[in-house]
Amino acid sequence: IRSLRPPGESSPPAVLSYLAVGPEGQVVAQTTVGQRACLKDRFALHLYSVNGKHLSSVPLDEEVTAMCLTEEFVVLGTMQCGLEIRDLQSLRPAVPPVPMRVPVHSVSVTKEKSHILVGLEDGKLIVVGAGQPAEVS
Repeated sequence: IRSLRPPGESSPPAVLSYLAVGPEGQVVAQTTVGQRACLKDRFALHLYSVNGKHLSSVPLDEEVTAMCLTEEFVVLGTMQCGLEIRDLQSLRPAVPPVPMRVPVHSVSVTKEKSHILVGLEDGKLIVVGAGQPAEVS
C-alpha cells in the first residue's frame, strides 16, 4: 500500500481534489489548499510514479475539473473555462491554453490521439484537433 503525499507542509493541509492514472501507471493529482480565492498557489499539480514516488509539482492558477493522461501529455479542463495540454514529465504547458468560454466538465483523448473531446458545463461537446496545424483538418 502506498500513500501519495504532496511535498511540503501547509496549514490548512492540502486536499487531494482531482486524480488521474496514466497508461503506464503514472499518477497526476491536483491539490487544493484552503478556501480563500486570493490565496496564492491555492492549486497545485503533482506527478507520482507508479510506486507513489513524488516526481514533480507545479502551481496552478486555475481549478482542475477534468483530467486525462496519455503517454506524453496531461490534458486538463478547468472551472475557469480553459483547456490545457501539459508535458507529462515536467507538468509544464506544452502549448498555450485553449479558451472554451464555459467551464469544462470532461476531457478525453481519442484512441488515435488525433482529437480531444471536451464536455462543457452547458452540455456542448467540443472536438479539438490534437495534431500539428498541418496534420489537423
